[in-house]
Amino acid sequence: MGKKDKADRNFFEKKERFAELMNHIYNRKTDKICPEDLVVIRRNYAPLAFPFGGKERDLLMFDKKRNIYYGLEIETESDYSMPERIMVYDASEYEEQIKEIHNKNLESKSYKTYREKKSRMTQKDFLIPIITSVLYLGTNHWKGRRTLSQMFSNKKQAEQLLGNRYPEYDFPLLEADYQNPEIYRTDLKEFFQAMQCRLDKNRLRALFNTEAFQNLSPDTEWAIAIHLNISRLVKKMEKEEVGMCKAFQDLMEEERREGKKEGRREGKKEGRKEEKIQTIRRMVQEGLDEGIINRVTKCTKEEFQAALN
Repeated sequence: MGKKDKADRNFFEKKERFAELMNHIYNRKTDKICPEDLVVIRRNYAPLAFPFGGKERDLLMFDKKRNIYYGLEIETESDYSMPERIMVYDASEYEEQIKEIHNKNLESKSYKTYREKKSRMTQKDFLIPIITSVLYLGTNHWKGRRTLSQMFSNKKQAEQLLGNRYPEYDFPLLEADYQNPEIYRTDLKEFFQAMQCRLDKNRLRALFNTEAFQNLSPDTEWAIAIHLNISRLVKKMEKEEVGMCKAFQDLMEEERREGKKEGRREGKKEGRKEEKIQTIRRMVQEGLDEGIINRVTKCTKEEFQAALN
């Protein structure tokens, strides 16, 4: 598991944040999902359609009050196969449930007929529904497909042929850049504020100077820092064991000093260039041949032309 995956799991797996995120994704204004009703589930699915072996979901929670699973996939880039990918995740989850039901039935000797054993479940057994959503942390809007039908080249013909039997699969999508951070009561508020400022260091600096950002928890700082895509920031936090705001301010100061040094270097370079052009100009005025001037000063054509102007 990479740094980004680990940071995401540590941050979004906290039940208070996860519950609040789900309530906003599913627009639950009443009968809200509560943190105490959630149970963290770890799933590593068999390589059904995953070319590089088994696949572990980003996040999976079981709501014991409502008897439903919530899956969450966290993406930083658009995925054109996302509807099919989520469909496979969900199908893999249902397969896991059937395996568990089957094993329990074998242990309890619940099967009475061959049909039940072949089905791996009895008529009294039921699956737990699962719904998987996507949190897009990339910039701007999600450019990937949203429904399974968008992956079909003959969508219109298939719709005409199959009518309401047309197969479909989709997923709820939440885009970080288009969230209103003020509606969040947990530190998802600060997380989304930072995401929406990641391309503007001056806005980030202003955010990081606020009291709210000065008092963020370590897992929140890591989640934000990882998704700001400033590699020097993460390295500084790790190496010097300092908080995100302090590390960011230090980096900004270093960049300011480096900018001054670069400015002085550029100034000296421009000064030497101007001095060279003045020398060439004097040699031209003295009537020296261009070839001689070139051998003495090693000037370029551009520099020689600049001296003539």
